[in-house]
Amino acid sequence: MATITQATLKIYIWQGNRDAAPETPQYTLVKSKIPSEDVIVFETAELIKDYVNISFDGDYSSIVQSSWVKITVDRIFDDNPAFTDQLTKQDIIAFTGYGEFEDGINPRLSNNFLISNDVVFIKSGEPAFIPFFKSVEDDNAFIIEYLQQGTSVKAERVGGSVTFFRTDSTEFKTDTTALKTDAVQSRTADSTEFQVQSEIPSLADEVKATLQNGTVIRKPIRHIDECKHTPYKVSFINKFGVIQDLWFFKRRDDSFEAERDDYKRSILEIGTSSVSYNTNKHSRQATDVRATEMLKMNTGFITQDHNEVIKQLMVTEHCWVHQESGLTPVVPSTTSFQEKKEVNEKLINFTVEFKAANNYIQDIR
Repeated sequence: MATITQATLKIYIWQGNRDAAPETPQYTLVKSKIPSEDVIVFETAELIKDYVNISFDGDYSSIVQSSWVKITVDRIFDDNPAFTDQLTKQDIIAFTGYGEFEDGINPRLSNNFLISNDVVFIKSGEPAFIPFFKSVEDDNAFIIEYLQQGTSVKAERVGGSVTFFRTDSTEFKTDTTALKTDAVQSRTADSTEFQVQSEIPSLADEVKATLQNGTVIRKPIRHIDECKHTPYKVSFINKFGVIQDLWFFKRRDDSFEAERDDYKRSILEIGTSSVSYNTNKHSRQATDVRATEMLKMNTGFITQDHNEVIKQLMVTEHCWVHQESGLTPVVPSTTSFQEKKEVNEKLINFTVEFKAANNYIQDIR
């Protein structure tokens, strides 16, 4: 039996249309088989992640957070070194999500809800969204339904093939003739189409997803009216690699931190017949001044399932706070927290600290 001896792996990564793959791969990896092993293993996750560019400006309809990936492998075998065969894996959709240690090798993301919490908290009267995976395969399609006190107020189908139809420009009058249209265009397979931010109706108190196999997943929606504090919404990339929102309803504290270096310099003024110095000059001169804005926010009383959401927020690489001035990129600076259980805490509040992702002094060069 022939044994593989060497493999060359090429990775092509791009965003946009599926058919617009680059001609040159971003990575070419060559590995030889280790004598004690029977297979050649390539680790590609970190390489692909570098080319999944995240773009979010507050508009949920134009989020960019996934990329297309095509992988080719050229294999050489010991029985015929001159012969090379090629394997190609294309149409892979990549997110910057991650699995946990217990999930094992190459865990798959959810193919419906792309959030971990069982209860959705939103601010009353504000637009709110829930991320779902949007497959183009019919067997992954499902129905999202929003309910108000058990009555459906909105339903939509997520995933599956979509075809656009066009009628010609002839003016038709009503008669007994049956009119038909011809399919002229199928959906462009854009990398951004595999996730949808479903907008929650203002009065909905429950969201229900009915999967192809009949399984029903329900999540209650709780609308919060806050009369004392100003609520702030934080958007971040969660473990599924998509934008998720988390509202902080209670107290917010803002702070400011400045750092600097300094050096001792001479301010002597030496003349022809005298030596003096100007008392208005700095003999200790500040240099490399750096300043950072920080904020600490509280969620208010929410449910125990948000322990997982806070974990994902703490390890995220992309995070923003929605403020009156617009969308502000921030970095969670809280490095630890104690998981909270309703049986112990009764009422659960999470406190998270953030640092502005950009310095207070504009130092972009």
